[in-house]
Amino acid sequence: MVTIQLENKGICFQSPYTHGQVAITFRELVEQGTITSSFGRSLYQQAKKKGTYSQGQLPWLHILVAQAEGRATRPAPREHLFATKYQAIHEHMLNCRQSREQGGKGLLNPVIGLQVADQRVVLKLAGKKSRNSGKVSVASSHRYGEGEFYGWIDQDGTFRARHNTPNEVFEILDRVAEDPARAISEIGKESGHCCYCFAELTTVPSKMAGCGSTCAANYGVHYPGRTEVREYVLNNPEILIGATDQDKWV
Repeated sequence: MVTIQLENKGICFQSPYTHGQVAITFRELVEQGTITSSFGRSLYQQAKKKGTYSQGQLPWLHILVAQAEGRATRPAPREHLFATKYQAIHEHMLNCRQSREQGGKGLLNPVIGLQVADQRVVLKLAGKKSRNSGKVSVASSHRYGEGEFYGWIDQDGTFRARHNTPNEVFEILDRVAEDPARAISEIGKESGHCCYCFAELTTVPSKMAGCGSTCAANYGVHYPGRTEVREYVLNNPEILIGATDQDKWV
């Protein structure tokens, strides 16, 4: 039995064959016409000429044979133990879209970027024309095709995670799910960047809120007023360090 794993392809399974056995089985399946793909036949023809397979080709023999025999080459999606605990995250993003649709503040395509230590988690609410409409994608980048994709949060809060999703991702989601607005604000303060638009927090009110005034309005997050800021500065003067508007509050 051999473990076949190609992380960039999402492939991970146990093959019942040794490399020698799978080479024989692969040849038989090609010659019988069971494996007919151009890639499979190309491997077969190359081996006939060279008399052997390279180390890089062997995993693909296991994959093609498994597919021909109807065996899975990708692990089944894993759901978090507390399947519906992430509904609050979904609602936080959905409220932003619904607010915009009803003529208020908000965004049609809400995105949240959470940076905790070395782990980045980006949440995006899929558009209405997407085949995953209404779901929240969980990845390490806000750009499609970049970084790692970890899975989807359904409308009921179920996180359908990929098998190799790091524990740090679950920890961040757990933290946010308890109180999205508060946790996202805290993470913004810790990272020094707004979790909604990724801009650096430079003013005293934004440092207090963990986001800027525009994002606070879009996502329904409390943004401090002048009196609240003045009182906070008096009790926490260190917040003025590096603030672009520090002269205003001195």
